[in-house]
Amino acid sequence: MQGYVTNTMMRRASVRRFQARPVEPALVERLVRFGQQAPFTGQMYSFLATVDGTKRERLTDVFGTLVQRAPVFMLVLVDFNKLDKFIAYRSRANRVDDLSLLFLGIQDASYAAENLVLAAEEAGLGTCFLGAAPFVARELVEIFKLPRRVYPLVGLVLGYPEERPAARPRIPVEHCLFWDEYHELGEKEVAEAMEVMDASLIREGYYAKYNAKIPVEGTEDRVTLDEYGWSEHVSRKYGERSRDDSQLVQMLREQGINLDGGCKT
Repeated sequence: MQGYVTNTMMRRASVRRFQARPVEPALVERLVRFGQQAPFTGQMYSFLATVDGTKRERLTDVFGTLVQRAPVFMLVLVDFNKLDKFIAYRSRANRVDDLSLLFLGIQDASYAAENLVLAAEEAGLGTCFLGAAPFVARELVEIFKLPRRVYPLVGLVLGYPEERPAARPRIPVEHCLFWDEYHELGEKEVAEAMEVMDASLIREGYYAKYNAKIPVEGTEDRVTLDEYGWSEHVSRKYGERSRDDSQLVQMLREQGINLDGGCKT
């Protein structure tokens, strides 16, 4: 099975170097419209875009210099503010608990964001998601004046690419697709999957290229950049550092999203 859509999917890769060429606002609007055509439960999303130099400079402190290298920054939002108003249009109040709603809102926003990214790829643009957005919500609320019941899900940079990197490897399908019941991966299967993920990234020096090696804490780092692949990176990313989830819960509460159940306030 091969076609324009599937070819676009298979060649997509995150872009981190962009031309200075601006992206036309009308094109951004079309991309958002394509994003909207994704499946949804309640259209619990909004997109916020900026080309403003001052805002992008402030965002550099939040996300790093990639924001300055791309002409457009976008923020994908889980938006219960609009949903509450849509419900009120028929003289009702939102009665779904926010924990359930958050799962549905993340689904809505994620589907739309992926549609937008694929449409951007087809239009000759490059993109890169910035996943730290939920954890820097206070800064983003201030920069973009986000109201209560709106929460940042993911950042996105957008522009005409200076480079076209090759698509990155993925875990083999047989380690992700299980028929009829879940299959617990054995040690041999895990090793096979990690070998696939490591091989090309180590060969091209991917993590060295972007200076993306995560330091280890409290011990000598014996893994050189020539040996540093995806398996080491993901192990360090989630096995070396911890995050205080209480801060995330508190930021959600500050935005009027209550995960403890009960009535909304």
